[in-house]
Amino acid sequence: MKKIIIFLISLFSIFSGLYLYRHINQPKVQQSVKKIHVSQAITTKDKNSDFVSYQIEEGKTALDLLKISKKIETKGEGVNAYVVSIDGRKAENENREYWAFYVNGKMANVGAGSYQLKNGDKIEWKIEKY
Repeated sequence: MKKIIIFLISLFSIFSGLYLYRHINQPKVQQSVKKIHVSQAITTKDKNSDFVSYQIEEGKTALDLLKISKKIETKGEGVNAYVVSIDGRKAENENREYWAFYVNGKMANVGAGSYQLKNGDKIEWKIEKY
């Protein structure tokens, strides 16, 4: 009886070791992240910038693109965030200014944190007056 128990324990150990070896050493399947191409420009009355091309993960927002490409300040979070400053240029409340963003030449009708980028989009940020 003792020999059978030792045999079963040995057999269990061998199969457990093989299972763990295969599981740990199995190549990890990487999920491919689809990339899209977009371009962005920043325009102020002092300076017009050319559109710069970026490759970014699909599903990212206009605000995500701005965050990775420029130094910005925002108020609020996520879909409720709005841009206060881009590369040190603040939109001045006393001058009734704000940072507006345009998608493919048209003013966006949603916030930058809500707008999901599409391949080929041209995003332009401009200082506007209200």
